[in-house]
Amino acid sequence: MEMHFSRLLLIVAAALPLGACMTAAEQQAQARPIAANDDAACRSAGANPGTPAYVQCRKDRSNQRAIAQTEADRSMQRSMWWMNQQATQSRMYRPRL
Repeated sequence: MEMHFSRLLLIVAAALPLGACMTAAEQQAQARPIAANDDAACRSAGANPGTPAYVQCRKDRSNQRAIAQTEADRSMQRSMWWMNQQATQSRMYRPRL
């Protein structure tokens, strides 16, 4: 069981940085629906493009996404730490046969 967990942890740790590698076209394709959603939300709030209220609305939405991403990153770090602690403890307290 330990061996499988260690392999899984290694695979996850290696895959996380690789998942961040996107081409410019992929980044643009991912950004388009977000920009359209932000535009629709700000317009529905009564802000017109080019006005200070619209610019502030777009900044606020961008900041909210950044905060949510930071929280997701922290949650992933906590999960990885917890899994590492569990694996360490299971090796430390294994009864001798």
